[in-house]
Amino acid sequence: MILAQNRLQLLNGNKFLLVLVTLLFFSSCGIFSDSRSKRPRYKNKRTTVKHRPKKKNTSKVDSVQWPDNHNKNEQSNKDELFGTIKKDQYVVDLLIPFDVNKAYDNLEMFEKSSSNKFMHYYMGIMIALEELRQQGIGITLNVFDAPIKNNRVSVIKSKISLNLPDVIVGPYQKSQIREMAYYAKRKHITMVNPWNAFSSVASNNPDYIQLKPDLKKYYESIVEDIDDNYQAKDVYLIGLDDKYHKRRLSKIQKIHLEKHEGANEYNTFIINKDSLSKGETAYDSLFTKNMLNTKVFIIPNWSFKDESFIYSALRRINIEKGEQKVIVYGLPQVLLNSTKIGYSLFKRLNIRVASQNYLDNNNYNVKSFKNKFYKRTSTFPEKHNYAYDGYDMMMFVGKNLKKYGTKFQYFIVGKEQNFLNNSILLSKNIKKEDLRKERLDKINYFENSKLNILGFHRNRFDKFK
Repeated sequence: MILAQNRLQLLNGNKFLLVLVTLLFFSSCGIFSDSRSKRPRYKNKRTTVKHRPKKKNTSKVDSVQWPDNHNKNEQSNKDELFGTIKKDQYVVDLLIPFDVNKAYDNLEMFEKSSSNKFMHYYMGIMIALEELRQQGIGITLNVFDAPIKNNRVSVIKSKISLNLPDVIVGPYQKSQIREMAYYAKRKHITMVNPWNAFSSVASNNPDYIQLKPDLKKYYESIVEDIDDNYQAKDVYLIGLDDKYHKRRLSKIQKIHLEKHEGANEYNTFIINKDSLSKGETAYDSLFTKNMLNTKVFIIPNWSFKDESFIYSALRRINIEKGEQKVIVYGLPQVLLNSTKIGYSLFKRLNIRVASQNYLDNNNYNVKSFKNKFYKRTSTFPEKHNYAYDGYDMMMFVGKNLKKYGTKFQYFIVGKEQNFLNNSILLSKNIKKEDLRKERLDKINYFENSKLNILGFHRNRFDKFK
């Protein structure tokens, strides 16, 4: 749990920091303590826990093909098969990198820090917990500070072992996730990774749930949308002449060809880096061919280190395209957060982005959340959207625990769930070798596969698909 020997410096007039310090010592849920035996303030009266015995059956079951008729007997069989347990009160352990021992000299430093983002995330969780409690869903939340640069997982595991939780959420850093995923696997505890997509941290571990789609899922989403609407001969993969870019272009080409046997390849266009800034043209004769056809570009770069390349490539397309219609597909990390790429390029290039997140500010529930967040913190949640993500994660965990029990992941495969800022559609990650041998019951882990295609419309990105 949170070990906070050194308090953050208080900043005059900043209620959010006061909230942070207050939470570290006097949380309204009684969760910031070093003793697991302390009784949470909001904990409901003790109730009898109903344990369903596991079915003694050594035969393998194809868990992908469940019957459509969900009667009570079938539901009971699933409960026994997957070992899920339904309770009146669930325990969730949250490993979050508050880094509470770090001091901040001024408000600006704190606002730019990861601690601020995760404080927003935690406040979103608190709002969700209050709503879940009002709905009769009992959650006891225990919080542990798991700093990114100071691995405390071994200490945290020793505390968790005193009273095993039903669900573990976090931690953030890759090596910590790997260590905790192995621990959760041994203890048969459902673990939710809400922040990162790492394909190598869990293996043969159906207790592990990854809420962020990995990069391949983004590529698949873009390819699916393009192939449904355009011809391969009008699609151009854009990159520089280096291994880093060529490898990404090759991955997308492979996804396209695997999905459509016998299909034509996309065009691959390698740009000379100097031509983006010095040459008269970066795309040679590309815009003089098939001038009546809409040209579709894919720029598959994710990292902010590629921001200058992405901006330069878009700027040159805008200059050279003339009156031809173009559509550019890309990824959200840079396109939705860049300070260089403005509305003019979004509009003229018909930019479309594959994104897990979509926040409708006109939605009543979003407005209600904003009001609740402001009343608690005197600030708004928009800056990082972490508050929405924290709320969505806790609602996802809480509601599915209530309905399906501790192994809820087995019961929600293929069932899309929509929250304030996130859409979640769990699928089973199965290794290629097992897929080839049709061993569909060999689950590597569960992962979110839901992505939206956002298009720029009326000065904002909105759902295109």
